[in-house]
Amino acid sequence: MAVKRARKPASKKRRVPVTAAAGGTGLPAASALASIPSVHAADPVSLLKSLTPSDAETTSSTSSLLTIKSSKAVARKKSSLATAQLIRRYHTLNKELSQCLVRIGNSEDVASTKSGQHRQAPSPQHRAADLARIAEIRQEMDDLGGLDMYQKASTLGQSKQRGGDSSKWLIPILESCHPSLNKKTDPALRLLDIGALSPHNYRKYTWIHTTPIDLNPQDPLITKMDFLEMPVPVKRDELFDVVCLSLVVNFVGDPSQRGEILRQSTRFLVPGTGLLYLVLPLPCIQNSRYMDHELLVEMMASLGYSVLVNHHFAKKLAYYAFKLDASSPSANTSSASSFPPQRRGQPRFPKKLRHDKPNRNNARIEEPG
Repeated sequence: MAVKRARKPASKKRRVPVTAAAGGTGLPAASALASIPSVHAADPVSLLKSLTPSDAETTSSTSSLLTIKSSKAVARKKSSLATAQLIRRYHTLNKELSQCLVRIGNSEDVASTKSGQHRQAPSPQHRAADLARIAEIRQEMDDLGGLDMYQKASTLGQSKQRGGDSSKWLIPILESCHPSLNKKTDPALRLLDIGALSPHNYRKYTWIHTTPIDLNPQDPLITKMDFLEMPVPVKRDELFDVVCLSLVVNFVGDPSQRGEILRQSTRFLVPGTGLLYLVLPLPCIQNSRYMDHELLVEMMASLGYSVLVNHHFAKKLAYYAFKLDASSPSANTSSASSFPPQRRGQPRFPKKLRHDKPNRNNARIEEPG
């Protein structure tokens, strides 16, 4: 007969008090917390280091590494938010400044015209208010660091950690538009990069020759130039195969100047094959009272960009690639003589409400006649 052995009672594991010094856990005792130097809450990496004894390793190196990486990610997110806030505020101020300057300019134009004109000059009080507001805006811009700080913030936003520059979307478009291009032996495509933040966006593409320009260059390889004052090419071999306007048009506060920039681009491109690379903030297209995708395409066609090669709506940006017609009405001319006389001096697409919904912006482009 088999004899059953009596089971030994399971021994209970002894709990280690939370307040006790856990020598094998790598965690400090509660009494030791008082001796830890105070670390600012916004610096989690330093806080993690302060909680780790200098003569001991953390319980899990993997966990510590993840914590450090997470802390760096939080710091990048905060930096990205601050950068975006600075850019948005500068955009808002620049738009308001342009509006004030336009009103001041209009008042001077009216004052210099002959009597009998139907336009009424703004009152002296309104003019004085605009001048005072201009001074305030410029002071706030200076406090933000001016155009130089805005450019630095934009350059930071273009860094690889923030997704890189937007030029990478253009490369497949160029390759599809020039399928027979021999990248090693054929002449390089000429690209005019307006508002360039870096002269190296296309450096690895040896088949692209870049001419970067900007009002306030952040690199000595970028030419200081106002695109609206840039000499128009007079020879065909001086024209460009690509003109890039990446987040340039929306930076200009005056809607009519935005349209003038688009029209100016037709004078620098090779008719029939030249591409305009246009990047706008997505809200300008999808959340405006006066602007949308259909209207932009119609505007561009009236300028001579009747072929929309490709477009893409990303999370925050709208990408467009337009091809210039072989017989563009304004291509390669610095005057408005190519437009119908009845349209000269009048906007082709006047301000018109298209989407009457709350929480929409007032972004628009006024194409000059």
